Amino acid sequence: MGLLLAACILGAMPAATIAQRPAKAPGKVRTTAIASPARVPASVVTDAEIAVSARLLQMADSRALDTALVDSALAGPFAAVRAQAALAVGQVGGRARYRVLRSLLDDPDTSVAAHAAYALGLARDTASVTALAAAVGVAAPRRTVGAEAAWALGEIGAAARGAIERGLDSPAVLPAVRVQLLRAAARLRPVPAARVVPFLGIPDRDVRWSAAYAVSRVRARDGLRALLPLAGDRDAGIRALVASALTRAVTGDSLGDAARTALRTLMADKDRLVRTSAVRSLATHGTEQQGAVLGAFADRDPNVRVAAAGVAWNVLDSLSAEWERLWADDTSYMVRRTLLESAVRANAPLPGARSWERAADWRLRAAWVAAAGPARSRDARLARARPALDDADGRVRAAAAGLLGGDADSSTVARDLLRRRLAAEGDLVARAGILNALGARPLPGEATLFLAAYRRALPDSQNDARLAALRALAAAFKAHAPTWSPAFEDSIKALPVPADPLERAAARELLLLGSWQTPLLIVRVPAFYDSVVRAVAVPSRAGRPPRVRIVTERGAITVALHGAEAPITSQNFIELARRGYFGGTRFHRVVPGFVAQDGDPRGDGEGGPGYAIRDELNRRRYERGAVGMALSGPDTGGSQYFLTLAPQPHLDGHYTVFGQIADGDAVLDRIVQGDRILRVEVLP
Repeated sequence: MGLLLAACILGAMPAATIAQRPAKAPGKVRTTAIASPARVPASVVTDAEIAVSARLLQMADSRALDTALVDSALAGPFAAVRAQAALAVGQVGGRARYRVLRSLLDDPDTSVAAHAAYALGLARDTASVTALAAAVGVAAPRRTVGAEAAWALGEIGAAARGAIERGLDSPAVLPAVRVQLLRAAARLRPVPAARVVPFLGIPDRDVRWSAAYAVSRVRARDGLRALLPLAGDRDAGIRALVASALTRAVTGDSLGDAARTALRTLMADKDRLVRTSAVRSLATHGTEQQGAVLGAFADRDPNVRVAAAGVAWNVLDSLSAEWERLWADDTSYMVRRTLLESAVRANAPLPGARSWERAADWRLRAAWVAAAGPARSRDARLARARPALDDADGRVRAAAAGLLGGDADSSTVARDLLRRRLAAEGDLVARAGILNALGARPLPGEATLFLAAYRRALPDSQNDARLAALRALAAAFKAHAPTWSPAFEDSIKALPVPADPLERAAARELLLLGSWQTPLLIVRVPAFYDSVVRAVAVPSRAGRPPRVRIVTERGAITVALHGAEAPITSQNFIELARRGYFGGTRFHRVVPGFVAQDGDPRGDGEGGPGYAIRDELNRRRYERGAVGMALSGPDTGGSQYFLTLAPQPHLDGHYTVFGQIADGDAVLDRIVQGDRILRVEVLP
């Protein structure tokens, strides 16, 4: 699974082809007809507006551009619908209307123009660089347009470098636009440090933070010297960026002493995120920092202690008595789990942890297995995984399969264990892990195993094992197809065409399944989209967004959902909450300073509702407290969601933002991995 994990499957609500992108060059496009339509007041929502909005939502969900619908919507009188139409062109990759989007950058309605700029960023349309660059220099009333144009240039990347650099050089650029230009610069390689550094001293906090973000993100030594004074900045977010940047690999000898001095000061910072970042970076400076790093185990914040446990291997040798002392002193699950992983990295024995191998709690047994991942010895990994393959809990067996996966190519013993386990394995995630390991380099004769595994996975509630089996079959076809018998090929051709577009996409390299590449129509009826627009989009546009309360054992968090920007995602979350789906789940992943992730009923990061929904990428940003949909690939959202613990600009435009914390922000800082969700309530 990827950075933000979600084993979410396209099944119950299948969509059209997975990334349908019209390839024809645009012909003559009339833009004058959409220049100045008569306007309907935004406060008035008519049935006609709802009908067009629902059709646009259906178009975006099907990922198939309807040019007539788009042109009609853009020429219509409804401002919100015109903005939605512009966004939908970018969401579906409607190349035939990119020229129209460029013309909309000058639209009198700034919301329409801003959505057009954002859509061109989603499209990463290099032909739009000149038009977007012109929009960057807008006057104050159109600052949102300029900001979205700057963001779009960052998405386009290298082809927009000149435009980004010229924007940074211009003194006329508005602060809100400059913020996005600096974040766009952070995406360039190399980062134009000479142009970014001057903004580290700007009084405007958002500009200063964005400049620090650009320097810290790439960790360029050219900018680090200028970044160091910001260790005393009045803003905790900026101090945290400085702390995260000052690793030994970046500072080298020339800045090492100054960096260590700053980090030791930041270790005592009043902000927990600053302390977390500081202990991580200070540990990279070697065993001389042992005292300061071990001191963090006494921090009042559990996530700082978890961070210290994660880097202890940098400062403790394998025979140090401190390992056992630290294990005995802190009995919390996440500190011990992370300390166990750290001990494996250091090749430290940690006898106290042996009790986890036979613990009653599956989480402890799975952690015992997974912790061996960084072990230096293949035999050590094998010894840890072998008994776990027979564990009564499928989540532990899945961890064992994942541990052996990396050794399947080089170890006959590991490969034989995995093959034998595949036939008996009942857990779909464990089967997927085994198939991924074997399919990475399939041996002659294994294709029959993969085909049998796919057939067995057909009734699965999630598609993990089916996808893994198809990828393994495709790899076997590429490597060994000349040895396959006609009868075996016929058995593959006879497989039923799945409704899941991810399965069809996984089979693209398996040429025997050419019939699977025929696009399937989306099965949702028009009434579905009409109901979603009425239930969540219209109230949100009127300033009455749906709200949910996430009740955790640390306190309650109220979230306002972005029903206008992400209506299907918002409605999906509401429906799951009403079913009681989230009650009893845990935050299975918490990365201090990054995200807290929930929504997995399995508890190991691999669970989902058995279907998937499309991405609804929109102009909302991943500031602190944003709520996003976790993914394992494009259009694979389902039930797993995450809360951002700090701004994360690199996620903007890549994961659906569908909510923002409205109350309970302090609870966010108290969440620790493993904390339980008591319930999620839909508020009236």
